Amino acid sequence: MASDREQMMALAAIFQSALLADQLATTGQCNRRNMAPLFQAVLTLDATDYQDIYPNPSELRPGLTLLRNALSGQQQPSDLRAIGHALALIQLSGALRRDNALINILRNRLEVVSATRDAASDPADPEVCRRLGGIYVDTLSTLKFRIRVQGEPEHLQNEDNAATIRALFLAGVRAAFLWHQGGGRRWHMLLRRQRLLKATQSLLAH
Repeated sequence: MASDREQMMALAAIFQSALLADQLATTGQCNRRNMAPLFQAVLTLDATDYQDIYPNPSELRPGLTLLRNALSGQQQPSDLRAIGHALALIQLSGALRRDNALINILRNRLEVVSATRDAASDPADPEVCRRLGGIYVDTLSTLKFRIRVQGEPEHLQNEDNAATIRALFLAGVRAAFLWHQGGGRRWHMLLRRQRLLKATQSLLAH
């Protein structure tokens, strides 16, 4: 089982994926640097520990901040959509875990992207976003559970934005899968709220 710190890094990645997707849907833009660690994690397929996947807490600060707000009950009205997306990503990950065939397809598709991508290039490169978004369409979007995205039509209908939102959801599901593997459960956010909040605040202090 992963440590509280490791679990919170994965949980923060879920929340950061949800937050950035919401920003794209509602404003048409987000900080691409905040996407990079999420997509890098998606393409890190054979890591031996969490440190290899999410090495730097500062890269997940937006997700950690949203997570802290949610756990402390201090979320703003503008946070609610993103928090809802984060919980939906956890649910979508659960649906994926029950489909071993789809898991294998997803891994194979990601291996192709990882193998053909320049390791020195930006993980949030638009071409990577398009490829990851396409993988989401071909795999996760075939599951019965769907995430409903609210936003401005002009942003949702923009092909690049739509692909990036899908790529972010793929990154969120990857993080949720990892969180569950490490022992994380949705009920922990209710019954272990203070313990998780303490771990989140500790990561934000770094």
